[in-house]
Amino acid sequence: MASQRLRRHIEAATGEINLVPYMDIVVNLILFLMLTSTGFIQFAVINGSAPMIGAGDTPIEEPKEPPLNLTIGVTEKGFIVAGLGGSLQPPGAQAEPNVPKVGPDYNYAQLTQKLIEIKASYRHETKVIITASSTISYEVIVKVMDASRQNGKEELFPDVLISPGFVEG
Repeated sequence: MASQRLRRHIEAATGEINLVPYMDIVVNLILFLMLTSTGFIQFAVINGSAPMIGAGDTPIEEPKEPPLNLTIGVTEKGFIVAGLGGSLQPPGAQAEPNVPKVGPDYNYAQLTQKLIEIKASYRHETKVIITASSTISYEVIVKVMDASRQNGKEELFPDVLISPGFVEG
C-alpha cells in the first residue's frame, strides 16, 4: 500500500505516465490480429518444373516407351510393386508382384532386388511413387525410399514421390 502511494507521488512529481500497460495492450492486439488474419489467407503450392536448357531449334525427343509409373504400395502384409504405364511381367503373369513380409519385419532386400530387375528392363525410368496405408509408420516409408533410390553403387529410382490415400483391398 505504501509503495503505491510512493509511485503515485513520484508520477505526480515528475509528470511521467507509465506506458508499460498500454504497450502490453498494443502488443497483444498486434499478435491477435496477426494470428486471426492467417485464417483468411490461403497458401498454395504449385508443382512445376523448369524448362530444359537447349537450343531453340532442336526438337525435344519424346520417349519411345510409355512411362512406367512405378508404384510401391506399403501395406501391413508387405509391398505391392506395380507399374501403371508399362508392363512389369510378360502377358498372362501376375499383374501386381507382391514382396511379402518376413515374419514381423518388412523385406527391404527383396524389394531392392525386385527394383533392380525392373530397372534392368526400364533403364530410362527414374521415378517411383510410394504410397502407404495410414497405419504404416514413417520409419518404414523412409526405409522404402532408401531401398528404392540406390543399391550400393548403382542408382535405381532417385526421383521419389510420396502419394497419400492408399486403401488396402
